[in-house]
Amino acid sequence: MPKKPTRSALTLPSLEPAPAADQPSPATAYLNALSPAGRRTQRAALNNLALIFSDGKLTNAEKFPWQNLRYDHTSGLAAYMVEIGYAKSSVNKHLVALRRVLREAYNLGLFADHNDYYRAAGVKSLRTETIPRGRSLKMTELEALVQACLSNPTNPKLGIRDAAIITVLYAAAIRRQEIVDLNLADVFVDEAQLRVLGKGSKKRLVYLSTDALQALLAWMEVRGRQLGPLFTPVSKSGKVIPRRLSSQAVYFLLKRAQQAAGVSPLTPHDLRRTSITDLLAAHVDVLTVSAIAGHASTDTTRRYDRRTEETKKEAADKLRSPYKPDPS
Repeated sequence: MPKKPTRSALTLPSLEPAPAADQPSPATAYLNALSPAGRRTQRAALNNLALIFSDGKLTNAEKFPWQNLRYDHTSGLAAYMVEIGYAKSSVNKHLVALRRVLREAYNLGLFADHNDYYRAAGVKSLRTETIPRGRSLKMTELEALVQACLSNPTNPKLGIRDAAIITVLYAAAIRRQEIVDLNLADVFVDEAQLRVLGKGSKKRLVYLSTDALQALLAWMEVRGRQLGPLFTPVSKSGKVIPRRLSSQAVYFLLKRAQQAAGVSPLTPHDLRRTSITDLLAAHVDVLTVSAIAGHASTDTTRRYDRRTEETKKEAADKLRSPYKPDPS
C-alpha cells in the first residue's frame, strides 16, 4: 500500500514576548483603515493567519506578535495553505492581509531591523487561472425585475424602494455594501451624482442616467428628506424605518424580485457585472469603466467583461483576411 504523502511543515515563529497591553496592535491599525465590509473580511483573514502561525494557540489577530514573523515563516505560507485545502484565490487574499499587517507593524516601529520586515513581507501572490463567476443579465431581465417590484400589490412603498435599489446597483455599477453605506447627503440631485464609499474607505463620484435618477427620486419622495441612511427598511404596513438597511437585506430583496419576475437566479454582484459588461460593450474606454467601478486596476475591470461569444465572433468578422480563395 503506497504511503500517504506527508504534508510539508510550516516554520512557526516565536509567540514571545506577547504584545503588552499598552503596545499598539498592527492588526488594529490595519483594520481601522478599512471600510466596514472590508474590516469584517480581513479580520477573519488575519485571525486565520494568527491561528496558522501560532499552531492553533491564538485565534485573535490583535494579540499576535506580527513583528516576530521572518522570511522563513512567511515564505512557506502559500504552499502550506494550498496543501490544507485553501483555494489559491483565498490564499492570495490572506497574503494581502499579511503584507498589510506587516507594513503596519513596520510603521509602528515594531521591527528592530527593517530588512526583517522587507523580507517577511516580500511573499508573492500565487498565479491563478479561474473561470469567471456569476452571469450577465439581459435588459429584458433587468426590466422584469424592476417591474416586479413596482407591481407589489401589498406594499407599494417597499416596491418603490426595491426598484430604486436594483436600478442604482446596475446604473452606478456599485457593490452591495456600497449601496447600503450611502447616505442622503451622498446624493447630489442637480448633478445626478452619488458619492460612493468604496473598498479601502476610498470615495468616488458616480453618475446616474436620467431614468435611474427618476427611480431614486421616487424612493426619496417616499423616504422623506431627513438626514441619515439613503436606503432604509420598510415595514409590512409601509412605514419607513429610519435605520440603515443591511447588505443581507439587499440579497433577500433581489431574491424576492427574481422569483416574482420569473427570471433565472442572480446575485446583487451580477448587476455590477452586467453594468461593467454593458459599458465595455458600448465602447466606453476601460480606464473610465475602471474609475466608475472603483477598481484599483484595469485588469480587475477586464475580468468583469461578460460579452458573449457572439460578440467575439462579430469582432473576428470585422478583420480582413489575407487569404483569398481561388474563384474557380
